Amino acid sequence: MNIEVIEDRVNPLLNRREVEAIIIYESGTPKREEVREEVAKKYNVEKERVIVEKMESLFGARKARAHIHIYDSIEYAKKYERKHILKKHGLLEEVKQAG
Repeated sequence: MNIEVIEDRVNPLLNRREVEAIIIYESGTPKREEVREEVAKKYNVEKERVIVEKMESLFGARKARAHIHIYDSIEYAKKYERKHILKKHGLLEEVKQAG
């Protein structure tokens, strides 16, 4: 898997870096977890701070376009990301209902 960064900007208001990238792969679209690991290595940050906001395959090519957030801390990620995105990344603890 190869990650080509198209745009990389810092958003100080939300304490994060916002990355637009093209992911080139050999077989099958990579899982979010694999992309998070590669981005974490590339930017030298903990995997937990990397959130793959959106990833869509490009038709007829072994490429996917991704929108990725890299937060300054895990706490900021939990504060600003939508709950269903956090759940996909395993960062949201399930709330058990009594009953």
